[in-house]
Amino acid sequence: METLVERDYPYHAAGRVWRVPEVRLTRLPDGTVGISQAEIDRIHRAIANRVCGGGGRLTFDELDFLCDVTGTRLTEVAARLGVHKSTVSKWRGAGIVGGEVGSLALKRWFWFKLFGGHLGGEPVRLDELRDDAAFLDIASRRAIAIRAADEVEPART
Repeated sequence: METLVERDYPYHAAGRVWRVPEVRLTRLPDGTVGISQAEIDRIHRAIANRVCGGGGRLTFDELDFLCDVTGTRLTEVAARLGVHKSTVSKWRGAGIVGGEVGSLALKRWFWFKLFGGHLGGEPVRLDELRDDAAFLDIASRRAIAIRAADEVEPART
């Protein structure tokens, strides 16, 4: 089977379109083109790293995406933040997760679920921990630097 490389591939996930610099597709014996599960997983890790990397509130689409990527149920999200599951249902209706503090806590939790094993033994300077948004920005860049995640960008509209 032939491998095809598509550059600047538009990929829809987490409620928006992302520009993936390089996607490896496979030409199947019948002539159609497919994508492997390993390639989908690689793209999803890259998008999750970008979603988690920095401040701001999570949209519900981003939360739903992070749950899918990590196999996390929304009831676990509610328990993690100490809120009732009906609160999470309200977020779905509003399209955005509660407050920025809760969003940052969830971003950090999901980031560590995905990448903590890769960076767990690496020291972190105290000034990098001054706030969650700063730490997540640094952690996201480190995940790319050690190749635990690839770089992706939201597509320009």
